[in-house]
Amino acid sequence: MSLKDIAVKFDPGPGPGSPETTGLAVALLREIADHLLTVSQGGDRQVVELTNLPLSDGDVQLLEAKLGRGEVEARINAAGPTEVFETAFPGVWWVRYLSEGDRVITQQLEIGAVPVILEAHHEDIQASAKRFPSMFDELDTNHH
Repeated sequence: MSLKDIAVKFDPGPGPGSPETTGLAVALLREIADHLLTVSQGGDRQVVELTNLPLSDGDVQLLEAKLGRGEVEARINAAGPTEVFETAFPGVWWVRYLSEGDRVITQQLEIGAVPVILEAHHEDIQASAKRFPSMFDELDTNHH
């Protein structure tokens, strides 16, 4: 065996202009896989808070690239704008809370059927149930 027989790989790292990653994105993807398995087996919803993690721009781009975008997205305007989208993996949701200028204030990944922010609160449903019948009074008045 000579030096020619030893396989050598040269990894120059990220190219010019490409953001560097810290390895945290890959660790998060593994964590998400574990959470997805837990939830798929009937476990509780899981939340991965991204805001306080030392994610580089490259880490965020890697997460976005690997998770992709699915078919469902929503924008909520309550106590400031919020952007929610399902990733390409059903049950994995990206939730971004934004400032009025659409700057990300905080963001998280929720693993579950539906993100909490999209669920109607029980009290709101009760209020709707009480308010709904008044629509019939208006309909009866307008159609007679």
